[in-house]
Amino acid sequence: MTAAGPGKWLSRTNHYGWITDYLVARRMTGAVRVIMALVAGSLAVCLLALLNSVDAPRSAIPLAMMWTAFAGGVAGAALWVLKWPTRGESLAFALVSNTSVALACLSYPNPQGGLTGCIAFATAAAYIAFFHGTALVLYNFVLATAVALVVAVRVVDSGHLALALVDIFLVLQVNIVMPLAIHVLVRALGVDLEQAERDPLTGLLNRRALQQHVRKMLAGTDREYLVVAVVDLDDFKHINDTYGHQAGDDALVAVGRALGHAVFDTTAVIGRIGGEEFVVAAACRTADPTLLSRRICKAIADLPVHVTASVGTSSAEIRSLDGDEAALHTLIERLVVAADEAMYRAKRAGGNRFRHAS
Repeated sequence: MTAAGPGKWLSRTNHYGWITDYLVARRMTGAVRVIMALVAGSLAVCLLALLNSVDAPRSAIPLAMMWTAFAGGVAGAALWVLKWPTRGESLAFALVSNTSVALACLSYPNPQGGLTGCIAFATAAAYIAFFHGTALVLYNFVLATAVALVVAVRVVDSGHLALALVDIFLVLQVNIVMPLAIHVLVRALGVDLEQAERDPLTGLLNRRALQQHVRKMLAGTDREYLVVAVVDLDDFKHINDTYGHQAGDDALVAVGRALGHAVFDTTAVIGRIGGEEFVVAAACRTADPTLLSRRICKAIADLPVHVTASVGTSSAEIRSLDGDEAALHTLIERLVVAADEAMYRAKRAGGNRFRHAS
């Protein structure tokens, strides 16, 4: 397995999805939502306390900056109380909250208070940015550095040169040294996230990555239904026993390519989730899986390698979920299970046919 370069790893945008998968699978989203709501709410409370302090800003622009930060904290708390946010909503909250806190640091009259807020902002921003992609990392680096420089000038003017140097050092360390250290560690471990998502034989998505890619597919489509097909090769053991395991591997690769040809003009995700078991998840305008099933069966029947497959399908409306990550995760799992059961009904009926979940 080849190692992924730090720049390549940093540029990926699936860190948030991976974290969501992990938390949903372990039923930890509720606890995390409470923690995030408390953090955002605490930000709002702290800013409200600063606005009511004796040395609060009096001019209009600094006051507007701090009230903006306060509103960002309230909005963030409400967001996490109401739902598990999508990646886009989380990204928007990160941008608004980070920018507003930076403005609050600049507008607060007490330079020592601004310094403390600046360091806290830089630390939080670096972690948040890391899980949302390169663009936000660069944005936060520029913003945190600019805030640190302005705060440092104010601290120097108040006669605390050492504090100004500490401010600059810590902000730069958080935004440069920490991300680089993480990338070096990843590279030393030889982790290739792209390969970790793929079945090494067919190159298709593996079971772990399938969920995330289906959610990403649905986020980019206006279609109303999700149709899931589970495809299992008939009597695959016979192929291995008669022609050898290399022939079996060749057949699996050929079937993977055939599935790609079957849905090439469809918004779909394909994965291999077992020995001879594949999944096709397609965004459709209708819940009727007949067309997808027939195309899959025909693509496999047209292969030069003589194999047949049993296909089970299931479908559900996705329009009502409205970006609810946890509900979508549960729905995808349920559809895969239902399609798998339908596939076994097709297999018991003699194979080389398809059945739809009742």
